[in-house]
Amino acid sequence: MDAANGSGDLGDLLEARRRILAAFERIASGAENLSAQALRATELDRLRAELEEERIVNAQLQERVRALRDRDSGRAALEDELARARARIAELEAAREADQQEIDSVLSELIPIVEEAR
Repeated sequence: MDAANGSGDLGDLLEARRRILAAFERIASGAENLSAQALRATELDRLRAELEEERIVNAQLQERVRALRDRDSGRAALEDELARARARIAELEAAREADQQEIDSVLSELIPIVEEAR
């Protein structure tokens, strides 16, 4: 193949064509890889956003649970205080009843004495 008569040009053109096609295939493959990476990145961003939303919801739920526990703790303290108050009332009622019986006993002794003194 003589370069002077142009017969080598066809071989060069075929080689150039083969190289260009190979380059286009590499470009297409690279573009597909970039597209796949972009899709993965988009999916990753979406998953990160969902994870952040779940973290926020989880934090809110934990705060609600903490508030419920605090309320229940306060309720338990109030119930204890109420039980103590009821016990104290029962003690006072028993003491009042004992005092009333003592007063009745004293009056039952004093009334005849006062009536005789008249």
